[in-house]
Amino acid sequence: MQNRCVNMIAHLFNAPLGDSETAVGVGTVGSSEAIMLAGLAFKRKWQNKMKSLGKPWDKPNIVTGANVQVCWEKFARYFEVELKEVKLSEGYYVMDPEKAVEMVDENTICVAAILGSTLNGEFEDVKRLNDLLIEKNAQTGYGYKHIMENCQENAMVLKEGLEKTGRFNIVSKDKGVPLVAFSLKDHSVHDEFEISDMLRRFGWIVPAYTMPPNAQHITVLRVVIREDFSRTLAERLVSNIEKVLHELDMMTAKVNAKIEICEEKGIKNKAEIEVQRKYTDSWKKFVANKKKTNGVC
Repeated sequence: MQNRCVNMIAHLFNAPLGDSETAVGVGTVGSSEAIMLAGLAFKRKWQNKMKSLGKPWDKPNIVTGANVQVCWEKFARYFEVELKEVKLSEGYYVMDPEKAVEMVDENTICVAAILGSTLNGEFEDVKRLNDLLIEKNAQTGYGYKHIMENCQENAMVLKEGLEKTGRFNIVSKDKGVPLVAFSLKDHSVHDEFEISDMLRRFGWIVPAYTMPPNAQHITVLRVVIREDFSRTLAERLVSNIEKVLHELDMMTAKVNAKIEICEEKGIKNKAEIEVQRKYTDSWKKFVANKKKTNGVC
């Protein structure tokens, strides 16, 4: 029922949804809770962006008209956000879009427009405000271009770090979605699924999957570079991958060494050798059971 209501409202306000898309939203007990949730989402998104850019993220602000409901003031106070108010003027009792946009800077998490002013019920010019914000974003770079460029730069950091290990082929291209897809050069001892599984110990979820038919012999690991994936995280992931490779190499070396020692001594009782081989086979089966053919997500 809640989802149906959310989609009804989305269609009522002509939300830009595709034919197969549904609106995302949540029911609240009133406008105050709705504003708190929306404002907090704006703040978190802005903070993640600023962190990824290596900029200060402790002084967010919102721009509103002086005619907004008091719940916006509550949000600003409770969640430590500076409230920038556009002053009203005689005969014009709603937020002036031009003045509002002038107050926007890189620390602005949102501009709050009111469809039904508390003072006189008047609608603010949301379309004009939106057009001006798009224009300003294009001029100042507050929009998506800078974010995507930063994501691409961090993808290059990850790619170069993986290349320096000498263990991987890079499958992804530099031009395209900011992600890095890579595969092992040598599959004689380890495979991508083992690496994916062991990276979970370090808190990483890096999917491994096989290519579609006619290329199903190719297996790749994939890392999507999001807005909050910083250069520091890229360097940490490379470091963790190197640790995983070292652990896998040591594990295989120890097992092979024990088998060789037993065989050199000519032990008649093959029980110990079989135990070591079963250990190796069990590990490979464990990893194989986790494989996802074409499991791209």
